[in-house]
Amino acid sequence: MHVQIYQWPSGFTSLNIPKYTVQIVNEAWGAAVGVFDVHISCGDFASTCLVNPMIFRRIGLDNCLVKNGKKIDPGEMISFDYANILPYPFSVAQVRC
Repeated sequence: MHVQIYQWPSGFTSLNIPKYTVQIVNEAWGAAVGVFDVHISCGDFASTCLVNPMIFRRIGLDNCLVKNGKKIDPGEMISFDYANILPYPFSVAQVRC
């Protein structure tokens, strides 16, 4: 699978809640087509700061959708920040080509 998820601590909110930055990257650099319908295993994902639902949203328990299911081109990076006491252990659950 050529979709990778990177996550790191990126500061604190005004209420001193830890913030995390997430990057989801289609690393199929030489591929001619992108991937779509990318679902991420995300537990009971929630954030104390708003995450654009067109970029990343939970659609069910342990099921988050990236970019509203639209195509992610080779080399494209989707990025968002969220805030929670602990980071979520994200992993790729489904990708369609």
